[in-house]
Amino acid sequence: MLFFSLALGVACVSPAAMQEKVRAFEAGLLGPIEDGRTTRQEVLLRLGTPSSAFEGGRILTYDFVADPAGEWRRARGSQASDWIHPHPRTSSLVLVFGPDDRLVRHSLVKGLHPDPPVQDAASPPPS
Repeated sequence: MLFFSLALGVACVSPAAMQEKVRAFEAGLLGPIEDGRTTRQEVLLRLGTPSSAFEGGRILTYDFVADPAGEWRRARGSQASDWIHPHPRTSSLVLVFGPDDRLVRHSLVKGLHPDPPVQDAASPPPS
């Protein structure tokens, strides 16, 4: 019984704590990335092999997924079976490099697979 209670406690993360984890993830990921300064080599050294590459490597993407406790990690596969949660919170970092291998622009695309809506226990199910 105690183990079950502890397991439920770990899985339940307050919205404020979850938001703080998102902010920390974004700051850590995006902090050292600067358009016009960051090079492709710096990105590869920092983040490793990209999840995808397009246009001969001019565009790189890095996919991330959050577990139910709100901890972010690199997504290692593109299939849903590779994820530990059926509807994970995801983000994809998209980096576009110029001919000199310097970053032209970047974007963090959020919520590729949003969590299902939470329903209030008191409200009736939708018809």
